[in-house]
Amino acid sequence: MPEPATRRVDVSAATFFRLLGVAVLVWAWLRLWQYVLIFVAAIFLAVSLDPLVRWLDRHGLKRPFASPLVVLAITLTVVGFLSVSGAQLREQAGLVQQRMSDTWQQLQAQLPASVTRMMPGSGPESPQPTQGGGQASETGTGPDSSLVYRIGRALFSGLTSILIALVLTVYLLIDGRRTYQWFVAFAPPAKRPRVHQTAEEARLAIIGYMRGNIATSVLTAIVTFIVLAALKVPAALLLGILAGILNFVPVIGIILSLVPAVLLALTVSPTVALTVTAFYLAYNAIENYYIQPKVYGHEMQLSGLAVLGAFAVGAELGGVIGALIALPIAAMYPPVESLWLKSKVGAAAVEDHRRIEQTEEH
Repeated sequence: MPEPATRRVDVSAATFFRLLGVAVLVWAWLRLWQYVLIFVAAIFLAVSLDPLVRWLDRHGLKRPFASPLVVLAITLTVVGFLSVSGAQLREQAGLVQQRMSDTWQQLQAQLPASVTRMMPGSGPESPQPTQGGGQASETGTGPDSSLVYRIGRALFSGLTSILIALVLTVYLLIDGRRTYQWFVAFAPPAKRPRVHQTAEEARLAIIGYMRGNIATSVLTAIVTFIVLAALKVPAALLLGILAGILNFVPVIGIILSLVPAVLLALTVSPTVALTVTAFYLAYNAIENYYIQPKVYGHEMQLSGLAVLGAFAVGAELGGVIGALIALPIAAMYPPVESLWLKSKVGAAAVEDHRRIEQTEEH
């Protein structure tokens, strides 16, 4: 019988090095994608703050001095507010603890004695204090050191990322134009006009996103203050401002603002605490499904479904930073489609997409 024909595959040196380059790029992306997100976030911050820096430059404060001053002023304002709010919240902690203790005692008084004896701390089997005044641990060790280490490491990583983003923002505000021109030099001369137009559309999308975010945050602060003041929750103005600031943080912002509000509401009554919880959850749903799509859709010409989808995908892929930058990235698609993909998707599809974007939602 004839032997089966053998096939020989030759891989040239050029092909091998291309594959090696792709592998290196993939490896670098997997290792550095978090820093790439931080750099993109710094670009968005620089674009958003550039009008203010430009205004200061026109009025005598040169850009090299205005840029760090603007970033420093915003940082100190946020840190100062969080410090003041933290101090005021700590002052209310004793009142919250006393209210919870009174509520627990009232609950125990209304339960049958047989049920009360089975509760922790009511029977003879309750943990006995040690000679040092604390309760004995089953393992004889203190708090889980690994948990403390993980929390400390997460906080350190978060603060480091914020610091890197702020430093990059200052650099981009000072020397961002030359950096942009350096990257544009890689593009062929014939395509540079389209690159410039794409960058301008991206700048407008970022500014529109920031305007929309500021609008929703201010609205959140006002509505929260009015509701909490009507319910006579302590520090209603502080909690309203805190809710507005944390509204910039997608997904977890509602949780971070809900916890102190509920704790302070407990100083009034458990009913008020439940009412505050219901208000935060209801307002969050209204904001996510109605206010944000309307505001961002108007500013950035995105449909409500595109806004919600961008939020979800960005949060899943990049966490908080991914959710923050997902909307302006999604808003860049229409100009990219019109400038770069028109020959591939067809002129008719581009025109139909533009017409649909300009149509009012029903």
